[in-house]
Amino acid sequence: MHRLASIVLISLAGLGLYGLAEAVQDVRLVRYRVAVSGLAKPLRVVQLSDSHANWFNMPPVRMRRIVAAINARHPDLVVLTGDYVTGLLVNGPRMQVSVALAPFSLITAPLGVVAVPGNHDDPHLTRIFMARGSVTLLAGSTIDVGPIVLAGAESIATPPDPLGNLARAIARVPPGKPVVALAHEPYAFATLPPRAAVLIAGHTHGGQIKLPIVGARPADAYLNAHLRGLYVEHGQTMIVSSGVGTSILPLRIGVPPEIVEIELVPVRAPPVRGVLPVPAAAAAVPAQSGPITSRR
Repeated sequence: MHRLASIVLISLAGLGLYGLAEAVQDVRLVRYRVAVSGLAKPLRVVQLSDSHANWFNMPPVRMRRIVAAINARHPDLVVLTGDYVTGLLVNGPRMQVSVALAPFSLITAPLGVVAVPGNHDDPHLTRIFMARGSVTLLAGSTIDVGPIVLAGAESIATPPDPLGNLARAIARVPPGKPVVALAHEPYAFATLPPRAAVLIAGHTHGGQIKLPIVGARPADAYLNAHLRGLYVEHGQTMIVSSGVGTSILPLRIGVPPEIVEIELVPVRAPPVRGVLPVPAAAAAVPAQSGPITSRR
């Protein structure tokens, strides 16, 4: 009996060390291409989600490396989809919001950096400190960035009607430009107004821990059906990122940290060599997934 207990403890310790190592590995780049009606020319968007800054596995020095990787992609636009502060079960010294958000001021993109709050974020403090770094926080509001209009949702943790606020914000957008929605939680996809062609979301961490027998999957059936990747439903497209940080436990197993590059293209754009053509009404499979050092 003691031998069995020792084997179990050693196995759990080994699994924990593996999970810690995977959680802090260099982020991977995942690429998608999405056709958007009304878009005049291709637009490259990079998404960063669920950074969960803390002093244990997401300190400022690591966040700055991730920001450098984003800048190296030379995106037209960067979107941040929530949960910028820690969500670990055992936090240790809590990082100040100003410190957690400071690396975002180093992001460079000609069309700007636009964010939405997550369920772990204080919307008021997040707005204050992001504005100091020239990041625009949307919470039931929109912004015209030139080629497209971005509509940002409040977290569903913010009462009383965050998804209704998003729908009303989209309804106020004048005709003429494509609308891309941002939300922390994928739930917004179920009620996304038809005017919005695309939703970019996070929150799920892709499950964060995937094992052959058991995984840290959300209890919610909708999240389980939209954990990570590209989804085309009711004529609209959603991309869900597994993010870069960790929540509850500082572990990742089978779900490496990632940033997402989304190429929005006109519906009738010609295919790019080496990339599958995009169906006119929807979106393509990931064009490439690999280490951040990958090249186009």
